[in-house]
Amino acid sequence: MTGTRKRRNNAPIRPPRPATTVPDIVFAVGMALLVMAVVFFAASFVDETFSNGDAGTVLARLFAGTLGFSALCAFLLGLLLLRSDRNRIDHYITPLLLGVAIGGIESWMFLGAQPPAFMLAPLLLLVFALRPIRRWLSDTVRPGHRGRK
Repeated sequence: MTGTRKRRNNAPIRPPRPATTVPDIVFAVGMALLVMAVVFFAASFVDETFSNGDAGTVLARLFAGTLGFSALCAFLLGLLLLRSDRNRIDHYITPLLLGVAIGGIESWMFLGAQPPAFMLAPLLLLVFALRPIRRWLSDTVRPGHRGRK
């Protein structure tokens, strides 16, 4: 009578808990910070109207550096929060792609004065970093596909 019956876990130690959705959000925010750092650093060299004189250019590069350092800290924090799920790629791909989109929108809003209607766009995109919403979207788009364990 072998088959699909689950085995009992009689181990005296508790099995490791899976990672929460917090690392996915941290990865998305970290990638957004990294994209913004690259855009602001490049804009400080390319765009003449980006700053008023040398002090503005230096401040823009310093701001890009602090954004890059914050992104590095966010990535390390996300890796620590993943626990034993570090080898699962679904914790990285979608949050990093969302982070690129969020960082691009934030940079676009910062460099060109946009109307206040766009202010909630990055936060709305950050909702898609939540694992239950990603699973629901995956099940909606491909109903017969069960890619998770």
